[in-house]
Amino acid sequence: MNTPWREVEPLPMLNGAVSPVLLTVDSLRTAWERSIAQAPPAEFAEARQRSLRRHAIETGIIERLYDLDWGVTEALVAEGITAEVAAREGGVSDEAFDLMRDQLGALEYLVEAVRDGRDLSVFFVRELHQLITRHQPTYEARDALGRVVQVPLPQGEWKAQANHVRRPDGTMLEYTPPEHVPGQMDRLVELYKATEGAHPVVRAAWLHHRFICIHPFADGNGRVARALTLLVLLRERYAPLVVDRRNRPDYIAALDAANDGDLRPLVHLFAQLEIYSLRAELERPALTIAATSSAATIARAHVERLVDLGRIAGEGAAAGAATIADMLSRRITGQLDGIAGQVRTAFLALDPEAGARVDSETKPNWVNVYVKLVVLDKELYYYVTLRPVGSVGAVAVDVLAMYQYLDDGDVMVGTSLLGDLAPTDAAMVVAPGPAQEGGFAAVEELIERTFALAVDRFSRRLY
Repeated sequence: MNTPWREVEPLPMLNGAVSPVLLTVDSLRTAWERSIAQAPPAEFAEARQRSLRRHAIETGIIERLYDLDWGVTEALVAEGITAEVAAREGGVSDEAFDLMRDQLGALEYLVEAVRDGRDLSVFFVRELHQLITRHQPTYEARDALGRVVQVPLPQGEWKAQANHVRRPDGTMLEYTPPEHVPGQMDRLVELYKATEGAHPVVRAAWLHHRFICIHPFADGNGRVARALTLLVLLRERYAPLVVDRRNRPDYIAALDAANDGDLRPLVHLFAQLEIYSLRAELERPALTIAATSSAATIARAHVERLVDLGRIAGEGAAAGAATIADMLSRRITGQLDGIAGQVRTAFLALDPEAGARVDSETKPNWVNVYVKLVVLDKELYYYVTLRPVGSVGAVAVDVLAMYQYLDDGDVMVGTSLLGDLAPTDAAMVVAPGPAQEGGFAAVEELIERTFALAVDRFSRRLY
């Protein structure tokens, strides 16, 4: 059964389920604002440019227009999407390079538009599409016989043919018919104006989904929708979030939930991505250092910046973060004691000498709570690391897991068990205030889920 198209719907009332994560976003944004106010303009500009480069690369990968390995991606993000970097790293086709350059150019145009005070308009949407698809002459379609063909793509022009998408359950979701696109785009802009009092992350999620429902262009709709998300956030002075390839399954699922009338999963995903973007800016500022600098000069520059960041954070924030970290470490230790004990009991039937130990280590700037599980002389290490972040007393939480064993030469060999997880699936932030208790509960859920995954992947290596 197909899902017929429907008119653009206004922003619905969302219940309190998204409030804790939005409170965390705003707490971190406060710290981020303080940080960028103290940072040299060149440093902030470089950090912003790196975010735009990452978005420009990942937005095409999400659409499966091209693929790049992580090493190439990180080089292009750090050094620039240039022909020199692409040639040196390899694995970048001319077509992919042109698409990434166009996508970056469109985002840079969007940033300038925000600086000039521009907001959403039908004309601006068409401009974005024209820029994003500048070097994309065709798109993939099917002819009357069902054969895949390449069809010319009109840049910046509304679609002439109907389009649709197959949902995860196999049914078809119809997008707005071509003859209704102009009216629905006008309606989208009007309803967007009516959302002005909503949280920017909520507005961004709503705009993104409603634009996708129209699908006004023959191709490039997803890339335009993700760019429009940045328009909303940058106008309200939030960090530009990036939906990367690791988020794709959750992203598709959240969009499909919104198709059924539940916008909360998409709001939650965007909030988590915004938290990750804010945290990255706070923890890893883009310090600009001349490429010819000596090792000592580089070290001094980083030391000076770290001292500045510590001064911005302040003693009060550090004390607040230490309090949250202490409370969290106690709760996490108790939780892992219970889970690890149950896991050890299960493995005793296989290895009577199976063991599990939970311990913690505290240093001035971080706390580690970890589990060591030993079965058949194979070892699983599961770590939860707590670190202060920002100037509001927030605590960053990261999880990782390692599998270790002795090879035939009695050399300890290790491999990561959770390295493929998206940042939003293996990390989070707990902020003080109204969001704190909800943050604690979210950390416990994160540990429950990721420890179970680590045990499963560890167990598969015992065969």
